[in-house]
Amino acid sequence: MASAVSPASVYNRAAVIFHWASAVAIIVMWPLGKLMANTGQEPSQFLYSIHIGLGLVVAAVTLARVIWVFRGPRPEELDMPGWEKILFVANHYVLYGLLGLLSLSGIVMLLAAGSFDATAIHKGDGPNDQHELASTVFLVMFVMHVAGVVYYQAKKGKTLRRMGLPIG
Repeated sequence: MASAVSPASVYNRAAVIFHWASAVAIIVMWPLGKLMANTGQEPSQFLYSIHIGLGLVVAAVTLARVIWVFRGPRPEELDMPGWEKILFVANHYVLYGLLGLLSLSGIVMLLAAGSFDATAIHKGDGPNDQHELASTVFLVMFVMHVAGVVYYQAKKGKTLRRMGLPIG
């Protein structure tokens, strides 16, 4: 039976929903973007529309998360050495920054194309290159984030429980 966790040691329901909604959308959206960028042909309007829709959801959720995280209640800090805490905080700031950059570059590509038509965005354009580079860096940081969660969960437990999962 899982041990009880005090309310002060977990994120509240809104923060958990923001986190997992964003994570699921990103996990679906990233491979769609790579598929569209690497097929060697014009992406299908259907895939493109899904990617844009999810991107707009991620942009809105990220804005809500940033406001909530910095203004809302926060759980107790994790017990970790200084170097781990620095990596933890830096990874989160970089992830938030990259989500902002990805959202902005995606919106700039749409505005530059003048439509939501997939054929209007050209490979090799500045915002497109920035969007693709930022998505690759984001993936590296995302993998580091997940690795850190797994490491801390194995070491101390309760990390996943902080984010609403009944594990640890």
